[in-house]
Amino acid sequence: MAYCFYNEVQEILAENVKIGDQNLGTPSPGRSGTGSNRSNISIAECQRYISFADSQVDSRLKPLYVTPLRRIKSYETPILNNIAHGVNVTIDMEDSGAFIKYNVVRIQDTYSMETANVTEVTSLTTIKLDKVTYDYSTINNLRISILKFPDPISLISARLAASFIMDRLYVQTQSPDISNFGKTQRSLATFAMDDILRGVMLLPGQDHTGRRFLRTSLLDKWSSPAEVQKGEEKET
Repeated sequence: MAYCFYNEVQEILAENVKIGDQNLGTPSPGRSGTGSNRSNISIAECQRYISFADSQVDSRLKPLYVTPLRRIKSYETPILNNIAHGVNVTIDMEDSGAFIKYNVVRIQDTYSMETANVTEVTSLTTIKLDKVTYDYSTINNLRISILKFPDPISLISARLAASFIMDRLYVQTQSPDISNFGKTQRSLATFAMDDILRGVMLLPGQDHTGRRFLRTSLLDKWSSPAEVQKGEEKET
């Protein structure tokens, strides 16, 4: 279970760095180096870098939180239409503003439950899911929930994975061993993890590593084994 998807890493990377499985480019005649859709790194390789990023997040947060972290229900709303199993299933609701593409969602009623992915937000009141296995009826308390890791965990993981990928690609063509882009992304991720350790940002729905018979959340002030200075691990 990764903290982010490769699509989120793609959003962090530079526009000319592509994640995918396309090995052949499509260059434009007469324009050297432009118009190519060739992938720089495969999806499988990107997922491996995401696992590296997740391990770094877990190691930093372990003094305060039980890791690996778990997804939580961040939003829930009733579904207004009956659902038949299939692909590209349309879901009607009162307000789809909380949903975005690639969201992991859970559909459930009194008798069944399953997870799916949002493929498109088609209007202010409708979204589309990649696939649904069961049939559902609104008379059985039908609802949909967004399942996600607490903010900003997914962004931290995506930034770290993107930095690892850029350093690898950069060193192939440049003499320095790391890129400024990679250093910046790691610094931003470090700042966010520092804020979590200092108690500036909380991770709701997660279990705390307490002090013997006392949960950390019962203390007025959270503390970690070491004093955390904001940005203390910023790369120079």
